[in-house]
Amino acid sequence: MAYYETPYPIQRRRKRIYGALSFIWGVAIIAGAVLFAGFPEQSGLWLIFAAVFLFLEVFAVEVNDRLMTTPTIAVIITAGIVLGKEQVIGGLIVMAALGLIQPQDIVKRRIFQPAVNLGIVATGTALTATVLYLLLPGDTSSASLIHIVAVGAGAAAVGDLASFLITRLVVLRVFGSKLAGSWSNVGQILVSFIGLGAVGGLLGYAYVVYAVGHRSTYNVMLILIIGMLLMSRLFFASLAKLRSAREGMLATLVKTLEAKDLYTRGHTERVARFAVQLAQELGLNGAQQERIRHSALIHDLGKLAVPRELLKKRGRLTPEETQAMRGHVHHIDDLLDDVEWLHPLVRIASDHHAHFDGGGYHGSHTVDGDKPSPESRVLAIADAFDAMTSNRPYRMALTQDEAFRELRDGAGGQFDPLMVVAFIRMIERGSLRYGALVRMTDEEARELAEQRGWIYRD
Repeated sequence: MAYYETPYPIQRRRKRIYGALSFIWGVAIIAGAVLFAGFPEQSGLWLIFAAVFLFLEVFAVEVNDRLMTTPTIAVIITAGIVLGKEQVIGGLIVMAALGLIQPQDIVKRRIFQPAVNLGIVATGTALTATVLYLLLPGDTSSASLIHIVAVGAGAAAVGDLASFLITRLVVLRVFGSKLAGSWSNVGQILVSFIGLGAVGGLLGYAYVVYAVGHRSTYNVMLILIIGMLLMSRLFFASLAKLRSAREGMLATLVKTLEAKDLYTRGHTERVARFAVQLAQELGLNGAQQERIRHSALIHDLGKLAVPRELLKKRGRLTPEETQAMRGHVHHIDDLLDDVEWLHPLVRIASDHHAHFDGGGYHGSHTVDGDKPSPESRVLAIADAFDAMTSNRPYRMALTQDEAFRELRDGAGGQFDPLMVVAFIRMIERGSLRYGALVRMTDEEARELAEQRGWIYRD
């Protein structure tokens, strides 16, 4: 499957169409729920859960690039069980409508996002409420705890999976497949939602069994339940903080390398961009794309252990110097081996000079003759293309066509041939051209390099 980005004029038209359709669909679901299912009689109790729901929606956290999430499914499940089977559909769908507008939508004056979100949230919540209505017993207090927890988990699974699939479909149709389905660790996030559904079932069951018969509906059990629902946000907040800390660490490592070697400035970001685009073109999943991007950011970090004078040397390297330069793939292991979460990234990055046929030079975790991983093969092509189309300390940039020719010549030996075809197709489909506009002879390139103070190596 070829990955593409929808042209901007088409994006605007599709935004209007899908935004309007989703908004109308969402309003129809909410109106139908109120008219046919009615509004909860226990309005005060409903308002308490609605306030918790709204709080969690407003303070949603970003757990992936462009993917905001919140544990409101636990509130939905708990409220559905507490309010009772007969009030579950109308009460939950109206509650979900409270999450229509996010603070960022107001600040950025966005219309498309809240309009689409209304239809998606209403659909997902309607499915969740329907599962609860069909599977909850008339008297929850007489049912077993396992039954209620299982129903809560199942209802959350149905509603959240539907919401995710609809979101992906809309993103695909409006923006193109480059932005659709590229979120990493989506499976883990969906599993966590199922777990939150089970927690919601447990809390709802606890209220029905242990709070019924108390003098007031607003009792200690309700306070404990609300407190636990609010604390559930800490799980996603910790994921967001961990993600932010890792991104910050990688950015610091890149800046450290750029401070030593001026010529790598921008190289890592470009390699990361090319690598992710190729991963999308190949249809690799979101987790693989994230690993490839992170690996690209650290792929040259081993050069911190290479002497500065060697990085900037004029002319051809001696065999000993070449071996020392190649050693930077092993230095990555030495520098980052103590950071456990970086181990998979180090293995990918340290093999970016290993060849598809087993040649080249490998990192510490593989040996000569081994075929590098798919992620390393993606990184190798992205790194080679940017190196060829950029001015380097030892030579001028090639033209884009010449870089393509080098990739094709290396296909089957140095590079994965299928990935080479996909990469060239991807670049040619874009509107940008990379590398020199015209090819100069070695003598012309050397003269220009000397005039501009660049270092030129044969």
